[in-house]
Amino acid sequence: MKNEELMTLLNDPCLLPSEPTIRKINHGSKWFAISLVLATPLSALCAPNARAQASPSTTKSYEPVSVRALPGLQCQVHTAGSAPTQSITVFTNADGYARFYAVRASGDDAARSLTLSCKDSAGKATSYTADLSSADTFASRPIDLSKEPGRDRPALKGDPLSYSEAQLIEEGYGVRPDPTKNAAAYKRWLDAASKPARLLGADRPLLLRERGPNVTTSSDGLWTGSVLTGAPDYSLIEGTLNVPKGIPGGDGTADTLISVWVGVGGGTGRAGLIQDGIDVWTTPTTASYGTFREYCCGDKNEIDGTGDFSPSPGDQLYVQSWYCDSTGNLNINGGYGCAYLEDMTSGATLNCTSATGSPCPSVKALALCSVSPSTPNCFVLGPTAEFIIENDSPQAKPPSTAFTDFTPEVIMQGSAFSTRTNELSQTISNDPTISLLTDWTKDGTHILVALGTTDETYFWIEPRQSSFPLYCQGPLSTSPAPTPLTQFKWASQGAGAKSPGPGECAWADRGPRGTEIKAGDSNVISGYLNQVANLPAGKYMEIGVYRDPSAGDKMVVTQIVGLVSPPFSSSVTLP
Repeated sequence: MKNEELMTLLNDPCLLPSEPTIRKINHGSKWFAISLVLATPLSALCAPNARAQASPSTTKSYEPVSVRALPGLQCQVHTAGSAPTQSITVFTNADGYARFYAVRASGDDAARSLTLSCKDSAGKATSYTADLSSADTFASRPIDLSKEPGRDRPALKGDPLSYSEAQLIEEGYGVRPDPTKNAAAYKRWLDAASKPARLLGADRPLLLRERGPNVTTSSDGLWTGSVLTGAPDYSLIEGTLNVPKGIPGGDGTADTLISVWVGVGGGTGRAGLIQDGIDVWTTPTTASYGTFREYCCGDKNEIDGTGDFSPSPGDQLYVQSWYCDSTGNLNINGGYGCAYLEDMTSGATLNCTSATGSPCPSVKALALCSVSPSTPNCFVLGPTAEFIIENDSPQAKPPSTAFTDFTPEVIMQGSAFSTRTNELSQTISNDPTISLLTDWTKDGTHILVALGTTDETYFWIEPRQSSFPLYCQGPLSTSPAPTPLTQFKWASQGAGAKSPGPGECAWADRGPRGTEIKAGDSNVISGYLNQVANLPAGKYMEIGVYRDPSAGDKMVVTQIVGLVSPPFSSSVTLP
């Protein structure tokens, strides 16, 4: 059960305390303490002159779009007249249609048509146009999975325990959990296996991707979610997740890309992470959804990995990732990475479990660091198991650093196999050590993360924080990512009355007061400043910030207005 008190307090952040909240989660018949510092920016109480109302949510939404092209194309979708670099990536299906999501044009909307800049496998370029004011663009053309390259997999019949593990893996049902040792995991697997599926390939290019006492909280530049670290080695992870719906321009975002996945390995920062899940890619006018499996990172054997189908918002997926041998058997030293992903709503499935499998093979591992430490990208297997929403925006859409705005909440449920217990035994409620990774970016959309009582990790979007203009004059020095900080001095007056001096910052309408002022001029701006980072002497910038008591009263960046020149306005409204 997610923290309902937290959800209530989010409606009035001024009621929240300035210190981290320590919770106890009731597990079964006994209590164990979880030092869970909930990812809650305690902010809106800190306006320069008054609490401001939250920004109204957008009324626009994405609708399904289909554009007739040719089969086998990779396309960049962008607004007509803009560069293809300002785009989302989509692929055409076997029937030649490119399917994605867009905002229908109405009234005096500037974005009235889209261009699809496409290329085939030989690099031949073609382009197509989508009229966003045309009903035909938004006409229903659901994909016919039976026409996509692959093979049908019937729903599992008879006694599920009468089949051998090898039979189930070979026929496309994934790894069967033991019903007597993990009933919840077995039920998730059986729900997926009991539905008919179409086994498809993952031969499209991968999108850009980097890579209580038992709970510690930290911020990671790319990942949010829960990481099991207390019972290594982890050799398999399984679970369910729902596909969220992106919100066009939500919380002021522009171009964003997130991935939602489960995986084993990777938590040490070394290669050896086998993962699978979904991508959500958005611009203010378009969105696309994808599936993937990847043996991360730098594996020369991993040329492609994006699935040959796109899930739809609201779909429920069952996913597994594990270390395997060449035929898919669970084996941390088997030399391969296997993945299984079933869209239980549509039946489309990736069954990447055999070195010679078709249409989706497993991936051969690189050399282990324990054997060949000097090998580039050598693998470390199984130190962690993860349930993650990853921020891929900085890689795909620089200088964007925002997570995608989405609805409803994403719920990931699952468990991991530990070689220590030799069972599919580990969850967020019983693993000796859990790392809760929170979203520290706070520069637009902000994700909150919380743990449930058994095997759930919850992700949901916090309403955008009210922020206010801050004017600064260089020189200012900004530390490197992933936690960029910019130290400054407060000017004594508001920028509307007097421009801030060298190395100073000022509110628009007044000087600093109270807890805004840090001892020894140790005032700090927290967050990416992008084009105005390391502001030179004699230059001025305007940014949007709010004071965050949960981060030591740092000024957290929500908006980059850019370079500006005096005189300045005393208005507390950002452009």
